[in-house]
Amino acid sequence: MEGALKRLGMLGLVLASTLVGASPVLSDPVDDLYRADAIVTGQRAETREAGFRTCLERVLVRVSGDQRLVARPEAKQMLAQAASVVHSFSYRDRMAGMPVHDEQGTYDRPYDLTCLYDQEVVDGLLAELGSRPWRGERPSLAVFLKVKRPGSEVYVSREGLRDE
Repeated sequence: MEGALKRLGMLGLVLASTLVGASPVLSDPVDDLYRADAIVTGQRAETREAGFRTCLERVLVRVSGDQRLVARPEAKQMLAQAASVVHSFSYRDRMAGMPVHDEQGTYDRPYDLTCLYDQEVVDGLLAELGSRPWRGERPSLAVFLKVKRPGSEVYVSREGLRDE
């Protein structure tokens, strides 16, 4: 029985590895590099400003491929002015369809803040930081998640009904 489970697990790995690049492309990959999301509480200016900083940080790292870049003092100054470089932004209510409730003393709901950036502006910021956009081929990432419970081990998959 244990051998059969191992073979089944290996078969799942082989199938999953063949499907890694099989998903359809929904948008231009370059555009996705210049878009970022952050979770904010409410739509007030102070939470929006923090969301702008988070989004710009994510875009700078994603476009350059260098996560150390945002720790530099010059980058910190840029992040403080993040609102000035956002091309456009939008909100999506994370609790859409749910009634407003106030157990914690606030009426602010969580939102996904999506920020879009102009490619030339971000590339210019990277140049100021002595970096440049990573235009080369980017590696694919595959995640294999194995859940161990007493008496069973299961590989999680997108198609598994109980894996949601």
